[in-house]
Amino acid sequence: MHIPDGYLSPQTCATFYAASVASVGFAFAKFKKSVDEKTFVHLSVASAFTFIVMMFNFPVVGGSSAHITGIPLITYLFGPFASIIASTVVLIIQALLFRDGGILALGTNVFNMAIAIPLVTIFVDSLLKMANLKNEKVRMFISTYISTNVAALLTAVELGLQPILFTKAGKPLYFMYDLKTTIPAMMVPHLLIVGVVEAVLTVLLYSPLKNFAKIKKEV
Repeated sequence: MHIPDGYLSPQTCATFYAASVASVGFAFAKFKKSVDEKTFVHLSVASAFTFIVMMFNFPVVGGSSAHITGIPLITYLFGPFASIIASTVVLIIQALLFRDGGILALGTNVFNMAIAIPLVTIFVDSLLKMANLKNEKVRMFISTYISTNVAALLTAVELGLQPILFTKAGKPLYFMYDLKTTIPAMMVPHLLIVGVVEAVLTVLLYSPLKNFAKIKKEV
């Protein structure tokens, strides 16, 4: 889901930078009120896990590739604000040091993954609780699966709108494929493979990690 530079217009990049800076700033203000030294250490280790799993891409349908993020797991372990901060730091390091995602596109990648995934995860989980779904593992699976696919859909829409909104003499200025191509290309592998893998790993790893670290989640 990492978008490289050159695929998005400057207008798109600027818009998502503004949205991401505002969102991350709000999350940081909430996060620093509740964090302690022990939580910070555990969160740092979890961030390293996220960094590692994002670096491993695997082939999916149609010859494309995808990766899990580990972000829903961090969200369940530490809460959405801590997850936003940790995931943002990971994406910045990946963009600056490993060229995994563009510098200009960084705001968009942060929005799609570091912001959207934690918020959607918690939102869906809350809805399932309101629907009286008491099985935590089932809620976790559903929430993780949906949030992962929402992030993929955001990426597909952002890319697919480029040749519609930004053209010159009838030719795309940036990304060349429209929504008819980007949505199936992104959503098929994420709906069938990536979302399921992410959800299964979140369910399997949550309880052992929580019990091992005795994590106190932020509100």
